[in-house]
Amino acid sequence: MKKQNDRLKFSMRSTISSFKEYISFSNFWFRNGFIIIILSILSNHLFEPKNFPFNKDYKFPLLPIVVSIISGFVVILIARFNFKYFKKRYFTKAINVETLLRFLLSTLGYITVLYLFLYFGLNGLINGPEVYSIYHLLKGLSVTLLICALTIALLFSIDIYKLHKLSSKEGTLKVQQGGKITLVKYAEIAFIYSENKIVYIVKTDGTTISTDFTLNEVESKISELNFYRANRQTILHPRSIEQVRSIENGKLSVVLKPMISSEKPFQINISRYKKQEFMHWLKNKL
Repeated sequence: MKKQNDRLKFSMRSTISSFKEYISFSNFWFRNGFIIIILSILSNHLFEPKNFPFNKDYKFPLLPIVVSIISGFVVILIARFNFKYFKKRYFTKAINVETLLRFLLSTLGYITVLYLFLYFGLNGLINGPEVYSIYHLLKGLSVTLLICALTIALLFSIDIYKLHKLSSKEGTLKVQQGGKITLVKYAEIAFIYSENKIVYIVKTDGTTISTDFTLNEVESKISELNFYRANRQTILHPRSIEQVRSIENGKLSVVLKPMISSEKPFQINISRYKKQEFMHWLKNKL
């Protein structure tokens, strides 16, 4: 009975912990969903005089709010997929005004295609071709793109700031060693590897620091723009790569520096499944 109660308590604590994490503002969908709902309620009350709360004929604009919320989530979904693409393809190389504008304009381009499809498709299907008007099309599209641009800038500002912060060469990793804490700058790290369930940080001067982390924990703490998870045992920085060559079965053999043993260089293999991704990452860092 006691064991069952302990398991039940543990399960409840795990559920509560997961729920708290889900409703936390650090959660992308919870944070941005909350913002979309607030903006939808405010905008639908402010843009129409009849919807002003103090209007004598006031009626809660439920349908427009629901439509705004659904539209907002569609915009977030489009922007989210495009952001992930840019994060993997372009933001790993640089985060600047040019790449951010490319992200914003390409996202607005996708939204424009969707708007035109809905205008000429659903609108014409429901109301007939006679409702088409270049003036109303351009007016509606302009307002939609303006609102979407402001919304995207607001909703993704935190994510972009985090990426910019992680890309900093002045970043620092807090390393736990038993009861001690050592601060290791990103610029000092050559590569990180795991051996016998212990994670080691190899610095550019050849010294090695053992940690209490798992490799997954280290990966979540370091800059994903500067470091690459090559396999289950190794995380690389471009400065650690001495040589790359192709080997059997489409794999890559990578020789790392500095040497951590006087006997032979540290060498790892990268699977053929990660070969293209690795080469793309390395090319962007050269």
